[in-house]
Amino acid sequence: MDTMRYHEMTDESLVMLLKGGDTRAFEAIYQRYWRQLYGFASHQLGVREDAEEIVHDLMLSLWQNREHSNIGNLRIYIFIAARNLVNKSIKSQINLRKYLEFRVFQEVFEHSSVNEILTNEALETAVEQAMKQMPEKTAAVFRMSKLEEVPVKQIAAALGLTHKAVEYHITKSIKLLRQQLKPYYHEN
Repeated sequence: MDTMRYHEMTDESLVMLLKGGDTRAFEAIYQRYWRQLYGFASHQLGVREDAEEIVHDLMLSLWQNREHSNIGNLRIYIFIAARNLVNKSIKSQINLRKYLEFRVFQEVFEHSSVNEILTNEALETAVEQAMKQMPEKTAAVFRMSKLEEVPVKQIAAALGLTHKAVEYHITKSIKLLRQQLKPYYHEN
């Protein structure tokens, strides 16, 4: 069948051919939806590479599960799948950030020797010094998130950033803070 004809087919026809293992039907689906999927994922995540990975994973899954999938409406099916992959990505980033925060403060407080136990004032001074080493936007996000306890959604709105960009700056600030506070704890 002529490649041009695949691009003229309905989604339903392409799905039927896809279930039978037709690679040209898969290519037509990919060409029809990849830009929209990428735009959706990129808007949600704010990171180009992550959006590309979401689209790649979604299309790979579509191909690998073609025989067993129950696709009624292709467009709805792939955008729900994209939303689920985006949510999974955001959740894993949040969990990573929370873990990094936990590790930094755990190391500072649990691995300090008796002579190095910090007062609140000394820790506050050390954190302020660390923040001066951060890029301006990263420091602003850290201050709002950790010191002022502003929710991520409000930080994103206040600074004109995506949710994902705020998460990125929080993770970056935690890594930088960990490096700057190394003199205050011993790694075992």
